[in-house]
Amino acid sequence: MDIFSLLPDDAPVTSDEMRNDALVKRLRVLLHAFPLFALGQSDTRRDESLRHYDTLTIALKILDIVAERMGMEFEADREYVDFALSSLLEAMDRKAGLVPDKGRHLQIVDRVLAALKNDADARRPFRLPYTQIEPDGAIVQRQIEFRLIQDAFNLNGETVMHLTNEAVNLYFNALELDLEDSQAATEAIVHSQMCRGKFDEARRSAHFAVRQSRLYCDRLRRVLRDTQRDISRVDWVEGAPKLIDEAMNHIDVRLDVERNIIVTASERLEALVPGTPESISVARVYAAIQYCIETHTVLQRELMTARTTFLDSQAQQAFVSGQISAMPDLMREVVEPMMAMQTLQVLEIVDKTVPYLMAPKIPTQLSLPSLFDGLLRPRRAPKRDWIDIEMLDASHYAGELAKYSEEDRNVSEHLLRSIVERTTLSDLLAYARARRFTSTQCEIIILLVMQHFDIESTETPIVRVEKANTLVVDAEYFGDEVWITPASSRPRAQTP
Repeated sequence: MDIFSLLPDDAPVTSDEMRNDALVKRLRVLLHAFPLFALGQSDTRRDESLRHYDTLTIALKILDIVAERMGMEFEADREYVDFALSSLLEAMDRKAGLVPDKGRHLQIVDRVLAALKNDADARRPFRLPYTQIEPDGAIVQRQIEFRLIQDAFNLNGETVMHLTNEAVNLYFNALELDLEDSQAATEAIVHSQMCRGKFDEARRSAHFAVRQSRLYCDRLRRVLRDTQRDISRVDWVEGAPKLIDEAMNHIDVRLDVERNIIVTASERLEALVPGTPESISVARVYAAIQYCIETHTVLQRELMTARTTFLDSQAQQAFVSGQISAMPDLMREVVEPMMAMQTLQVLEIVDKTVPYLMAPKIPTQLSLPSLFDGLLRPRRAPKRDWIDIEMLDASHYAGELAKYSEEDRNVSEHLLRSIVERTTLSDLLAYARARRFTSTQCEIIILLVMQHFDIESTETPIVRVEKANTLVVDAEYFGDEVWITPASSRPRAQTP
């Protein structure tokens, strides 16, 4: 199946549309974090006894506590949240030089939970406006509604806290994940969306997986490039070998997952009608994941030879003098501070430092010893711009013809005798191949032509051969072109 034939010219999504979709998606993600940022900004407006508490840290800790207990037998209620936060709040009290107070702890937890549940608006969903760019370029004002924490009932009928889907995504996206974990999660999302028939979402996720693959490959290739430039910049005792082993295992798993996505996409394409939006989205997923497979395959080959690269670089750099490991950041440490100074201050610094950064310029002086050495040095032979051309001795080619069969020699000789007008060796070989001459017979033709360069030969010539000022045009032979004339015709006058 030709996957790319399913992508008509008018079907691809433009880069502007993709950027607008990504812009709106990132904007919505940032808006979900707005209640947390507003909570952090209110730290300075609280009572003086509560200002030393970092409410943003407390809010994230509450999300962590509730998320950890969701779905378990004993879920997080208000009492459990107060208990789990006690150690963190006591540490903040000690840092501020205060004695821990349980009543003060209850006050700050009440305020943070009130902000997360939107008590200021009667616990209604948060409503935040944002701007969206439509495909036709129009600007539309929209509103997003979401909750972070809401009350629910457990199996025993008790009130507990649950995180909404928006809060779960916000919390886990805020964590610092390795690129490998993020890449694995993205490809798992692609496979899940393909299986559930969400082809358009799978297309966006697949393009995100392509970007992650590029970032991952660039990070590993940077290690190999740094090794080739300066082996001391890479930890090849523990860090680099561990990174390569983990990368090889990660790539093996990624290739298996990506091949499964390809199989799923192929099955979907066979079931869909070509040219429909669904089939186009699936074809784009196929192309994006195929690109990931090719990228990871190439990276896998490079990682297999990584240790050889290390050994080669170590051998090349063994006798190279070491460089300064911590080079200054000229832009951040030199240029930017100088741009913030006044002109007189900069001139004073430059006048003092430039002489140390530039090599001294010594005026050229006459050296008598060098002059005497140059005058007394033996004269060099002049370099010739021409080469002696030796006359071709073609007498030994007659003996070489004996190794060929008599039948092949007769066929080739008959072709030369049948020449009735002046022609070139290239045209003669082309004619012979058109008549289905074998390679051996073509070789005999060339040897016979070369033999006729011998002007002192006592044998009766079959043809006359003259040098042409071009090259042979042939797929198997290379050399100077020659003119071949029947022996019965008069030779042409040589151009002086």
